[in-house]
Amino acid sequence: MAFAANSVLCRLALVDSQNNPIGFTLVRLFSGALVLVFFLFKFRKLEVSPSKGLQYLAPLFLFSYALFFSLAYVQISVGTGALILFGSVQLTMISASLFNNQRMTLWQWSGAGFAMLGLVYLLLPGIHMPPLHAAAFMAVAGMSWGFYSLIGQKNRNPIYATARNFVMTSPLVVLLAIIFPINLTPQGWTLAILSGAVTSGFGYVLWYLVLKDLVTSTAAIVQLSVPAITAFGGILFLGESLHQRLVISSLLIFCGIILKVKAVPKKT
Repeated sequence: MAFAANSVLCRLALVDSQNNPIGFTLVRLFSGALVLVFFLFKFRKLEVSPSKGLQYLAPLFLFSYALFFSLAYVQISVGTGALILFGSVQLTMISASLFNNQRMTLWQWSGAGFAMLGLVYLLLPGIHMPPLHAAAFMAVAGMSWGFYSLIGQKNRNPIYATARNFVMTSPLVVLLAIIFPINLTPQGWTLAILSGAVTSGFGYVLWYLVLKDLVTSTAAIVQLSVPAITAFGGILFLGESLHQRLVISSLLIFCGIILKVKAVPKKT
């Protein structure tokens, strides 16, 4: 739900051409860093990760995801963007799980297939051939988020790790703010701050908290629920109509996720 709300806030902001995607990203990340800096000191004494090198890669992947997502969002349709984004996340994380010998059973592959089929069916009316660079931006965003999530599974102190990741993006945020002045409307500022401080900051803390208890392939598949939740959010808060495609696709997605989670994992 946090990820879905984040998508809605980004869409609401960037639909206005006066709001610059780079400016939105910078305010979003800096707001998240300000809100989470307290946790950086509160939980700093606990062990974070078995590999110290990962603490420098995670902020880079977080920054890359946020930036390329916003850049692609203004040049690509919502349906096409979501399909490329979540397709890239699935490819990155499931490939990593197979590389680490986290093999899946036939039933688990079937669950993943049903969920992906539901996603494609949900987004089918909005899928159009995008500009090549926009598709590449969204693919980079998806892979960056996939790697960010993979690193999160190794953290033993997820609250501190999330706070550290946001704070460590600050030098890049300041650098880009000097090169690209922030151009946002008052509404754009409000939406960017909400996106960073609430749905990104605390949403990503929650994501890192649950990641350590999920196998990689399951962590990948459950994210396919985000577009469906976003669509239902549009019905509840934006007055959009409920249609048959949403019901059928949501059933496919959530049944696929349940099948993947409940199926007995293959022994390695």
